[in-house]
Amino acid sequence: MDYCVIMRMILIIFNFYENCQVIRIEWLGNTWSVQCSDGNMHEFSRIWLATGTRFDVTREPLLEEVLATYPIPTINGLPVLDKCLRWQDCELFIMGGLAALQVGPTARNLSGALMACEKIVPAIIKPNTVFLDNRSVS
Repeated sequence: MDYCVIMRMILIIFNFYENCQVIRIEWLGNTWSVQCSDGNMHEFSRIWLATGTRFDVTREPLLEEVLATYPIPTINGLPVLDKCLRWQDCELFIMGGLAALQVGPTARNLSGALMACEKIVPAIIKPNTVFLDNRSVS
């Protein structure tokens, strides 16, 4: 199956909450409970975060606890991720500017996002995944 078709199918499955400032997050054993500043509560099995414009993982408040729990080598504030853009020793995947060591100078723009997806998707899709919906995705 074509990579772009898989990505479009994934985008249909996921809900995106733009401009959601996270004020509280809690791991419930199988899902994450997330409270947003607008008062809405959401539960997720996975969370993808846009990490803003600072490219220093040691100064990113959302990653402080992750960095303390799963220390990772850094170069000028950028984490040294594996080839799938996974944080060392945990199932956290990084996109955007913080993935620049692995993705390159385009990490912060749309072509970098596509390159990051090409690295992340194979790591999160199980080999025996079957897509039951045969609708054409455009």
